[in-house]
Amino acid sequence: MPLLDVDDLEAGYGPIRALDRVSLAVEEGELVAIIGANGAGKTTLLMAISGVVPARSGVVRLGGRRITGLEPHEIVRLGIAHAPEGRRIFPRLSVRENLELGGFARDDNAQLKRDIDEACGLFPVLAERMHQLGGTLSGGEQQMLALARALVGRPRLLLLDEPSLGLAPLIVAKIFEVIAGLTARGIAVVLVEQNARASLKLAARGYVLETGRVTLTGTGPDLAADPRVRDAYLGE
Repeated sequence: MPLLDVDDLEAGYGPIRALDRVSLAVEEGELVAIIGANGAGKTTLLMAISGVVPARSGVVRLGGRRITGLEPHEIVRLGIAHAPEGRRIFPRLSVRENLELGGFARDDNAQLKRDIDEACGLFPVLAERMHQLGGTLSGGEQQMLALARALVGRPRLLLLDEPSLGLAPLIVAKIFEVIAGLTARGIAVVLVEQNARASLKLAARGYVLETGRVTLTGTGPDLAADPRVRDAYLGE
């Protein structure tokens, strides 16, 4: 049984169908990449999994349990964390307060503090900015904060939407270094990333979305070598 099982999922906005019978699976501790052009439905897929966008039909299961129709905070409590596109940190709260909110569903305060310290170990600059307001951080620091906040919740599954968007190369390298290490900690990852080459290099498997439908799937290396993927998404 996969950790995440998405079966014939449909979702959209008003008359627009953004997802058309999408099915995919993610195993425990596996990194799965979702690639596709702008408007393909990648962000909507993550938001439908996390309950932000309601499913019109189909089923999402986590560890065999149906989570379709649950509220986002209920899904978080079951072990899914979502670091959305655009970071969505709380700009008027401090770095520490942002991190503490990542553990809102937990009641083990002593361990939560240790997990905040561990998250800051991944991104040492956050430890230096603990009392600084989130909105005053650089774009790269905000992305680190968004990722660290998600990890503080101790997720079984992490949904990452465009973590490298608009960041300097050195920051991108650090972000991807941390992402690559998550599966070794047993955290499964669904990665939506504009840098298809980098995401497929990290991924055990991947899915290609086109206009809301899965059109290709395979291992990361197989998709990276597929002429259709190379032409459309790798610029070769």
